[in-house]
This record gives sequence, structure tokens and C-alpha cells, in this order.
Amino acid sequence: MRESNHSRATADCSGSAWAFRNGLVFLLAVTLLGSGTVSTFAKDLQAADPSTVASQVNKFGIGKAVKVTLIGGEKLSGHIQSIGTDTFTIRLNKKGGERSIPYAQVGEVKDPGPLTWMLVGAVLVIVIILIAHH
Repeated sequence: MRESNHSRATADCSGSAWAFRNGLVFLLAVTLLGSGTVSTFAKDLQAADPSTVASQVNKFGIGKAVKVTLIGGEKLSGHIQSIGTDTFTIRLNKKGGERSIPYAQVGEVKDPGPLTWMLVGAVLVIVIILIAHH
């Protein structure tokens, strides 16, 4: 029974198409697992040096889009509204409103960049291709 299922599967797809399809499935699995691993890692962040965080925030400047991960694992995204000596304020993208964040509570602050959207787009393309080949 096992050989007949395998024979049917290989008969339906040529060798290169089969390898391509398996490669796409593998890439999708790695992408999805990788996103879970990153979020698990982010929860374990410890407080960054407040002076380093302040320096990064100043380098980004007012109006810059940022992603902030707090030491408890909470993730915020928004635009820097003001920069103070002990805190900075961001206008939140999803929740709306503003939030003042002490530098000492920040685990990581970074430029969101296009990487997230590129990964989302890649996953969507892979899913569409897999659906189209069925």
C-alpha cells in the first residue's frame, strides 16, 4: 500500500516538479518555525543599557517608525513622537494613542524595515504556488 501511494505521487509529478514542490514546502515550514522562534527569543530579552537605547532612539529621530520590545516581552510599534532624557514617546500604530517608554524598560528598539513584509509576501507567494499546483 505504501509503495502504491508513493508510485502514484511520483507519477503525478515529474522529478524536478516534485523537488520544487518539496523545496517550497520546506521553505514555508522553516519560515513559519523561524517566526515562532524569534518571538520566543524576544520574550527572554533583558533590559538593554539605557544609554545605548537613548542613543539609538536619538539616532532614529522624531517621526521614525520603530519596533520596541519591552523587557517583559511586550512588543510595540509606532512612530517616535518625542525624545526625553529618561523616556521617549511613540504614537502606537495598532492601538492608537501615545505611550511613554522609559529607556530602562526597553529590551530592544529597531527599525521595522521591509524584512517583515518581505517574509509575509514570500509566504503568500509560496502558498499561492502550492495551491495552483494542486
